[in-house]
Order: sequence, then C-alpha cells, then structure tokens
Amino acid sequence: MKYSVCLDAVYAGGDVADSMRRVHEAGYGAVEFWSWWDKDCKAVAQTAERLGLQIAAFCTKFVPLTEPQARARYLEGLRESIQVAGRLRCNTLITQTGPDTGAPREEQRQCLLDGLRACVPLLEESGVTLVVEPLNTKLNHPGYFLSASKEAFDLIDEVGAQSVRVLYDIYHQQITEGDILRSLLPNLDKAGHIHAAGAPGRHELTQGELNYPNIFRQLRAAGYEGYVGLEYSPQQAPEEGLRAVLNW
Repeated sequence: MKYSVCLDAVYAGGDVADSMRRVHEAGYGAVEFWSWWDKDCKAVAQTAERLGLQIAAFCTKFVPLTEPQARARYLEGLRESIQVAGRLRCNTLITQTGPDTGAPREEQRQCLLDGLRACVPLLEESGVTLVVEPLNTKLNHPGYFLSASKEAFDLIDEVGAQSVRVLYDIYHQQITEGDILRSLLPNLDKAGHIHAAGAPGRHELTQGELNYPNIFRQLRAAGYEGYVGLEYSPQQAPEEGLRAVLNW
C-alpha cells in the first residue's frame, strides 16, 4: 500500500510546485490532484521529476456519463486527459458519473455502463486505468448519480475490463453506508484507488469516528498494493496530519 497526497485538498489554493516540495519534505513519494486544465502541467512534470514524486492520479474532464448526448464530449475529454497522463507519467484517471438526470434510473445506469465500455479501447491502448468514484449524496453531493459501493462494484463487473475500476472513497462511503471493511476488503480486486479523510468533517485522518490505523493494517494484510490518496481539508498545519499517517 502506498500513500499519495491530494494537492487540491490538503494544500488548497497553494502554489503547486511549493506544495509538491512540502509533500516531499513530509516524507511522501506521490501526489494527486483534481483538475489538470488549470495547472501548468509542464511545470508539474518538471517538479515531480526533480523531487522524485509520482503523480498517482488526477481527474478527467467533468462531463456527465449519465447523459447520452454528452458521450462524445466525455470521450474527447478522456482523450485529452490520457495525453496529459502520458506527459505526467500517471497511470490512473478519476471520473465522476455526473448527476441523476431524473430519467428512469435503469436508463441512466445503462447510459453510464455504455459510456464506460466505450472508454475501454482508449484506456487499453494507453495503459491508463479509469477509476469511477461513488460520492455521498446525503451531505456533500446531493443529486449525484452513484453513491453506493455495491452498485459501483457491480457496474465494474458488467464493464468487464481491468482498465475500469472503482475509486473507493472511505469518507464518502462512511457517510453513505458505513461498514467500510466488509464492503471494501472482498472487492479489493475491483478497487483501483482509495481516498481517505476523517469523518465526519473531512479533516485529518486522526479526527473523527474512523479507525484509520486499523483500516490501513487490514488493507496491507489483504495485499492491497495501490494508492491511498489523502484527500482532506486540514485544520492544522498540513504536515502535522501527514506525518501522523506515516507513523501508522
């Protein structure tokens, strides 16, 4: 298991190169972020190479997969994001599903499934993995289409490609359904990336009701070798919370 630090969350509003330096000095070997289109990706690549940091993941363009008329625009955004991933030596792209449009749920689900299947040739050609993220609709993302982890894992089964997997966000799933270990551990082979934040509040992992030291021990024991992205809003100096995680 490896850690990455989400720059857009932990160092929100900060200079990207300086934030990467701080992550490196805190003892981490990887970073991730949300949007690439508002960043100087050439500078990001140069800074990562200089510091020896891996770019673990970032988002593809925010185009809904639940709307049939948006399919071509989504795929074009994915092509652009794959090109950027190549320049940044990044193997994982994050996607959201988009909103619940109000159409019958099964129609939206089929649209989402067809859209993900259409991504597979692009992903397999590039060697990039696309991870689909369920989000909680109770608090942070009302109106979002996909919230339950079981539905996400079932969807990935139906896509049937190793290049499309789930981003399991522990914070979001704690709010949506709880029972983190029993929902995640049996499905680790379908999880391409994990996010973590304290719940409630989405602050440091040392705060809240989740026992992260135990969760991480269980992930290691189960053989998880992917990244856990630390995606939270710090209430103290960022390095304090980051260094605490490295001691677990």
